[in-house]
Amino acid sequence: MIDLRQALRDCYTPTGRNLVDAGLIRSATLTPDTEAPGHNIPGVPPRHIARITLYAPGPANGTDDPANAQLLAQIENRLLGLEPISRVELTLLPPLFPIL
Repeated sequence: MIDLRQALRDCYTPTGRNLVDAGLIRSATLTPDTEAPGHNIPGVPPRHIARITLYAPGPANGTDDPANAQLLAQIENRLLGLEPISRVELTLLPPLFPIL
């Protein structure tokens, strides 16, 4: 099985720390993708949906912030490069420590 947290160590915040070491990952789960092409066909390897919930490293304005949008694209590209993953669903939470 895929270790999502290990794969997310290849994704970096704008400050240069990886997501896992920066403590931004709240949850990372895999669920079977029953809508993936080849599902239930003998010999076709199962595909999964990666669901990642993380805290925004930047401003609390979500995906409108270019740094947050770039980070989400980086995560999606990294995980879709893994053969067993067919889809990535990302949830961006407000920053843990917003700048006042």
